[in-house]
Amino acid sequence: MLSEIAKRLLLTPGLVHRTAVLIWIGVILVYPAPGSGSFAAQKEILKNGLTIILEHNDSSATTFLQFLIRGGQRAEPQGKQGLSFLTTRLAVEMPDSSKIQELMSLSSRFSVTSRGDYSLINIECLTSNFESTLKILSKIIADPIISGLRVDAIKKYMSHQSEVERDDSLIIGHLASVAAFFGRPGYEGSIYGHEETLRTIKTKDASDFYKRWFTAPNIVLSVASDLEKEPILNLLGKYLAQFPSAESSTPLPKVVRRVPKERKIFIERETKQTLVSLAFPLPAVSPRSYVLNELLQNFLGEGAGSKLWPLRSEEKLAYNVGCRVTQMFEGGFLEAYLETDKAKKEEALKALSDTLTSVWENGLSEEEFEAARAVAKANFLRDNELKPTKAATLASFEALGLGFDYFSKFLTALEDLTIDETAAYIKELLNPEKAFVVVVGPAVQGQKSGS
Repeated sequence: MLSEIAKRLLLTPGLVHRTAVLIWIGVILVYPAPGSGSFAAQKEILKNGLTIILEHNDSSATTFLQFLIRGGQRAEPQGKQGLSFLTTRLAVEMPDSSKIQELMSLSSRFSVTSRGDYSLINIECLTSNFESTLKILSKIIADPIISGLRVDAIKKYMSHQSEVERDDSLIIGHLASVAAFFGRPGYEGSIYGHEETLRTIKTKDASDFYKRWFTAPNIVLSVASDLEKEPILNLLGKYLAQFPSAESSTPLPKVVRRVPKERKIFIERETKQTLVSLAFPLPAVSPRSYVLNELLQNFLGEGAGSKLWPLRSEEKLAYNVGCRVTQMFEGGFLEAYLETDKAKKEEALKALSDTLTSVWENGLSEEEFEAARAVAKANFLRDNELKPTKAATLASFEALGLGFDYFSKFLTALEDLTIDETAAYIKELLNPEKAFVVVVGPAVQGQKSGS
């Protein structure tokens, strides 16, 4: 039976709001409600201290594993930006071509990345090849070859990726906001570092970083598979016992949070469009702040019907509008952004700022609140439908201190939110005096670049 909220909203004028509710209803019909037995994730800890999160998912005969290694960018020493990604990439560097060919023959694949509080190694394979894949990669990850030649090769790759980032205005604006709100030790900088920091990273730095962070108590392994619990645990116990133990996980350095000295910067880039972004600092992650941030992200900038959408659809000021939340253990920020013509930059900036100020002053209506909650719920379930994304979400919740079982609590927390609580959070978060403005694009006469 549909909730009274859904019934009421279906009768409310407004195509977007009715569509949001229909999406919500469709998702509810496909996915069981929290607590109905659909959530099968379990947590186990091996003797060496390595945490395992298991979820049985028989939607396909595949198995996904994510190694989450605590540390990430915040664990990088000053002047060594990029060290976390470099070390994580070294941890899966094949010792010889035969191992690459063997993985290819198994149709297994892997990828790595680094984030603010941790780095990630993702592995996907056919379940029939799970043990063979785990046998190869676990041995390499637990005892990688760290040499000068390998370090230099990965540095070249990272330099190339840095150049790719410099061509993306959204990434440039995002990194500017990270730098504005966080220093070192902290989250500042690209995961690929930059020319100067890569030059300072030596083989010993990678070796020391690996020994410090790649220990069993620092690792969360999230697994989604059609295999049953016991076979998985037997295999993981067999191949992951080789990871070095420690008395406890390594304490993470305290993040330096700061108030930007300048509230607006311009970064000159020869791009076709100009990016305009307003970023607002977020508090340290908590069960309350996480769900409020997700709702606010959907309310402000999640596609047609969002608060920012009229800047594109009606005022024709943007090719692209959106809102994204970056949530990290020690805090984060919300970015509301648009991409516009160079000639419309000032008009677009004012319109974006005015829209957010209006939300700060007036909050949101009951209709907007219910629609945003419906879309947030639908997006959360849809985004976590596939094995890789759900396993990653479970591991992320565990690493952020929310606990892997926050996944099953999220929808309940979303349902429990009130419009008054949300309005109070908006009042706290979107204060115009807290906004950090980033403009990325071609220079105009008389404008100085902040890059």
